[in-house]
Amino acid sequence: MSTKGIIGRLLIAFAFPVLLSILLNFIFPKPPPDHGKGTMFDLIATRYDFINRALALNMDLSWRKVMIDRVTSNGEIFAMQGASDQDHDDNTSIKVLDLATGTADVAILMAKEYQNINYEIKKDISILGLDPSRNMITVGKEKVTNAKLNQYISLDLGDARDLNELQENYFHAATMSFGIRNVPEKEDALCEIHRVLIKEEDGNKGGKLAILEFSEPRESGILSTMARLFIRYVVPAIGALLSGAPREYMHLSESIENFPSPQEFVQLMEGLNCNPDGRGTFRVDELQHLNFGSVQLYLATPIWKNN
Repeated sequence: MSTKGIIGRLLIAFAFPVLLSILLNFIFPKPPPDHGKGTMFDLIATRYDFINRALALNMDLSWRKVMIDRVTSNGEIFAMQGASDQDHDDNTSIKVLDLATGTADVAILMAKEYQNINYEIKKDISILGLDPSRNMITVGKEKVTNAKLNQYISLDLGDARDLNELQENYFHAATMSFGIRNVPEKEDALCEIHRVLIKEEDGNKGGKLAILEFSEPRESGILSTMARLFIRYVVPAIGALLSGAPREYMHLSESIENFPSPQEFVQLMEGLNCNPDGRGTFRVDELQHLNFGSVQLYLATPIWKNN
């Protein structure tokens, strides 16, 4: 089949969801800016995993796996480095914080990654998953129990903007997949994450933050254009049909469209002025583009300015 024929068929395939998405925008009011909070996800929790796999063509778990590989340095974070580590309890347990944990996909993948590491001696691991949606946490707890991973994972209600109950300088790694765009006060959330992560200072290795997030591809070309149309029209239309919650999936495409470009988000992370003295920020060590530029992985280290 010619290239023109392929493009024609793709346009026909896109026509129905585009028309449906436009119709939904006429029928339902536009979601408010703060719509992406816990109560919204309460409505779709029981079908969230099924819809995610359908909309991402089952690729979302592979994106999360890439994030876990990078934030753990391909599992090296779990390695016992020497006898000195065994003499200090703080060094023999890795603490991981998974924010916007949802139904615990990342927490479960992280625990399974830990189980599959074949080091002769490895550190213990403790994974805390937090999410503002009670129903998502309920589904996540059931998944953790079914996977027999309760010894590694605990889940609880929590908002990334307010981690006051968590200790400063405590976590070795923090992850957040497809959640930061739903937080209106992104700087507040990032500064809270900075506070609880171990800092890079005085020659000591800092913790790592990994953020996985959508953005609309801004590049030209057929594949990037198709990915942009898919996010803007196909995702809300199919999501509405599968979930019965049109307004929630209208919010999904709106939040992706309004999220900063990858370069703008890097600038936001590195321009933070966290902590009372304003010296806390992140150094973005890696920006990886996935899925034709529609998904980004941000890997960053919490640092003090002028260090």
